[in-house]
Amino acid sequence: MKTYNCFIVDDEPLAIEVIEDHLLKLQNFKVVGSYTDSIEAFVQYKNTEADLLFIDIEMPDFNGLEFIKSLKNKPEIIITTAYRNFAVQGFDLNILDYLVKPISFERFMQSIDKFIDKKSSQIHKDTLVEQQQFMIVRADRKNIKLFLDDILYVEGLKDYVKIVLKDKQILTKQSIGNFEKNLQSGRFLRVHKSFIVALDRITAYTTYDVEIDRLEIPIGRSYKKSFLEVMQQNEFS
Repeated sequence: MKTYNCFIVDDEPLAIEVIEDHLLKLQNFKVVGSYTDSIEAFVQYKNTEADLLFIDIEMPDFNGLEFIKSLKNKPEIIITTAYRNFAVQGFDLNILDYLVKPISFERFMQSIDKFIDKKSSQIHKDTLVEQQQFMIVRADRKNIKLFLDDILYVEGLKDYVKIVLKDKQILTKQSIGNFEKNLQSGRFLRVHKSFIVALDRITAYTTYDVEIDRLEIPIGRSYKKSFLEVMQQNEFS
């Protein structure tokens, strides 16, 4: 279970205690800093990797809104204040939530639920990006965005590379060796001096060729051993 680091800034020690007490009831939330002096807090924050910032607004010398505006790398932010009239300014700064004191545990948990939901959504989006990684290739006087998942195989044609997708082919000027360097290891494999194949697109193979989309692609003699080793790792007896 991931632990989330929390940073608290409030000029009232009792207000800090309330938030700390609420957080103590949560297994995967840890207080990594709590300060009553907002200037000191700002200095110390730079050395802290916080996921969630709880901050008051009305503080001497350096108020909460100024604090938030001055942050370069903003975590998720929950404002904790006795005043309701700063809510619009707070949400204009893209805060996660706005808690009015005294803060009940029930209302506090609504903010925590928002935080967890947002983090879960970000993780899901990051996973989709990983699954849909892409590269940019130059063809037909354009820069073409090409998703790696769409590639069936790649064929080297002297100074050009033919990228074969399910529904089309793209011809780009570069060597197959250079193109190979930009592909993810573990997803693509060179099987011939002129061919690179997407491993998850292989439908059948022998010691001499690979079948992709009903097309037989030859396996070069110098590539045979490495290809068979990779395929045998995934065999089930």
